[in-house]
Amino acid sequence: MIRATLVPLAAALVLAPPGARAADPAFAAAVRPFLDAHCVDCHGPDVQKARLRLDDLAPDLGDPRTAATWTAVYDKIASGEMPPKKRERPAKADLDAATAWLRTELHAASLARQEKLGRVAVRRLNGTEYENTVRDLLGTGVRLKELLPEDNSAAGFDNVGAVLDVSATHQLLYLEAADRAVRSVVPPHPPVPFADRRTGKEVTEKGPNFKQALTRTCYLKDDALVIYSKLPRYGLFQTASVPTAGRYKVQVSVAAVGVDNKSVPAAFMLVGQGREDPVLREMRDVKPGKPTVIELEVDLERREAFVVNLLTSWDIRATKKPIEEHTGPGLLVEWVKIEGPVGAWPPKSYDTLFAGAPLKPRSVAKAESEGKAPPKIAPNRSEAAWAGDPLVPASAKPKEDAERLIRGFLPRAFRRPVPEDVAKPFVARVHDRLDKGESFLDAMTYGYKSVLASPHFLLLAEPTATGPALDDYAVAARLSYFLWSTLPDDELLALAKKGELTKPAVLRAQVERMLADPKAQRFTENFVGQWLDLRRIAATIPDPHLYADFDGTLLWAMPRETTLFFDEVLKHDRSLLEFIDSDWTMLNERLARHYGIPGVSGNDFRKVALPPGSHRGGVLTHASVLKVTADGTRTSPVLRGTWVLHKIVGRPPAPPPPDVPSIEPDIRGATTVRQQLDKHRNVAACAACHVHIDPPGFALESFDPIGGWRAFYRASTRTPKGAVALPGYTGRPVFRGPDVDPTGETHDGKKFANIDGYKALLLADKDQVARNLAEKLLVYATGADVQFADREVIERIVAAVRDKKYGFRTLVHEVVQSRAFLNK
Repeated sequence: MIRATLVPLAAALVLAPPGARAADPAFAAAVRPFLDAHCVDCHGPDVQKARLRLDDLAPDLGDPRTAATWTAVYDKIASGEMPPKKRERPAKADLDAATAWLRTELHAASLARQEKLGRVAVRRLNGTEYENTVRDLLGTGVRLKELLPEDNSAAGFDNVGAVLDVSATHQLLYLEAADRAVRSVVPPHPPVPFADRRTGKEVTEKGPNFKQALTRTCYLKDDALVIYSKLPRYGLFQTASVPTAGRYKVQVSVAAVGVDNKSVPAAFMLVGQGREDPVLREMRDVKPGKPTVIELEVDLERREAFVVNLLTSWDIRATKKPIEEHTGPGLLVEWVKIEGPVGAWPPKSYDTLFAGAPLKPRSVAKAESEGKAPPKIAPNRSEAAWAGDPLVPASAKPKEDAERLIRGFLPRAFRRPVPEDVAKPFVARVHDRLDKGESFLDAMTYGYKSVLASPHFLLLAEPTATGPALDDYAVAARLSYFLWSTLPDDELLALAKKGELTKPAVLRAQVERMLADPKAQRFTENFVGQWLDLRRIAATIPDPHLYADFDGTLLWAMPRETTLFFDEVLKHDRSLLEFIDSDWTMLNERLARHYGIPGVSGNDFRKVALPPGSHRGGVLTHASVLKVTADGTRTSPVLRGTWVLHKIVGRPPAPPPPDVPSIEPDIRGATTVRQQLDKHRNVAACAACHVHIDPPGFALESFDPIGGWRAFYRASTRTPKGAVALPGYTGRPVFRGPDVDPTGETHDGKKFANIDGYKALLLADKDQVARNLAEKLLVYATGADVQFADREVIERIVAAVRDKKYGFRTLVHEVVQSRAFLNK
């Protein structure tokens, strides 16, 4: 059913737009002579550089693969990279004629494909979008993404339709996820009050993992527990596990110890049954002196607990004194209390699926449906007593209620009005189950599962109104999944119903409203997480011998700087050029100390002006970016340089030749990666790419794998220069390796002394910075890679933001107002 909905890609192969004719006289006059004179020597039958032959490549631009090859040829010629600079340069007239033909015909061919098939393939919701959509639709916090297969990515994002396939496995798992979601809204029994209060001493007696902890990372002080812990550990200090899912109030009486007039950061986590690591929910500053009570409300699954922990920047195990005599910072936990569930009952989520169907014990509902006298139920039964007789939705007229509920649910789930021929089969499925004797709950669950696993829900088919323009409902969905990663809300759908959403002024007002909504945080998390690879922040663990100055508080702070920086630029329409360089950033005390910036105290982030001489302006020098572009032990100019070209410059290099070996790192620290790269730059097949890759990689060599500034490489074994003293470093001896050389020269001969000089070179081409970010936003916003016909759209967007000082919020508006966003 889903496969039948997808647009057949084979249709793209039969298009024959202008310029697709192999015997095109303009091609024969302008392009073929140019290729023969300047390209065929290297890309002909005798020599095939990068396995590309141009002597017999037909100008069949109606074939997407051939068009992609010609696009690559055009880009190389238009940029001046080809023919190689060592070869005789072509006459300007010949160059202009060849590029003009290619540009015109590639644009015409691409536009023809878009007009016939649309630029965006029918795409399904990815795992994040599916979970958000179901949660917002039902009003439940159920976790679903963990049940679904991992999504593929293309063009840097996991919402690109071309790689979001749908298999039989997907369909089975979507049904399983839908079943979990539907059943999560039906409480099995009335809320059974649960409360548990534990002193620090009682926690050690009832909680796990305290036999070793009490002698290594914490100790008892009367009935309180004093914690010294470097990294979060599973179940170090936790409440009782809750018996049922719901929202709970947690209170913790805590104080900082071992510090004078300073706070220490306490980590508050959720930890689940069988989960390998705690989920860090937030961090709070805890003050010294008399214990104070911190209160939070959290959603917990059944058998989940709430964990309190201290994250420090040192290892208590390194101390030579008994832990009771330690004078460093710690966290005293006097007691912890949890109680709940709190909130309305039945939960609001119940009414989203079963409004008007009262909850009754299953035995009562069954008896009533059979016309029998219901059994007597003892009041105030315990949770155990409900186990064999859970609450279920009851209906005196099940078929009528089923039709009412299903028909009311379908337009919200499918994000548009639902025609009768679509709605009727869903109702019929539930009626059929009821006719077979199934309970009202089981029949409705089957019906809702059918809805939540159907193509109408899973796929963004995006119907058009007239011509290639999307209808208002499709625009509402595209806009909501762009900025909220979820389905449209009532206001968007109301405007779509009136046909007013696509009016420019209305569209602009809605973007402003949506960016001001808390759900816009999903845009920050999902876009920045993929654009800058922040999702990989915890993928590697820094070598604890070389980087003992790395700790949990730093890991937590790293991505927050970048996401808060992004939010600040977006909120105030600051220049997108500040992503390259800025005179400010977002810091808390731990990250400021890592950067060597004084005057910042406390765990809360705030906007901080960078001191003179700081190298930290812009995301390139954020510790988060520097960590995700390293492997924890060493840095690689190749990895970082490739990352910069992909993410920031927008001109990614070609993949490396398959027969060239990778660089083996010198773990002794005797030679630098720069020295080892010489052999790659001397290989002709590698030089063409390394001339672009190496410069940004060299500029970033002044930063170590955890984003610290360095003048030399750290070595784990003794070197002639001996051990070095590092501020705040308490780990094993670290030895001084070779000095860092951050100098370089770009492919066009521009030299720089360090990262500051390289940033200045990037900012010399402001339009390219804007162009790259516009392309990234367009891919993420529409779920399709940038095509040749989109280049015209991108240039219009760049021109618009250039006139408005490159405002980033302006850029978002221009993307939404563009032809590429509003068309199929």
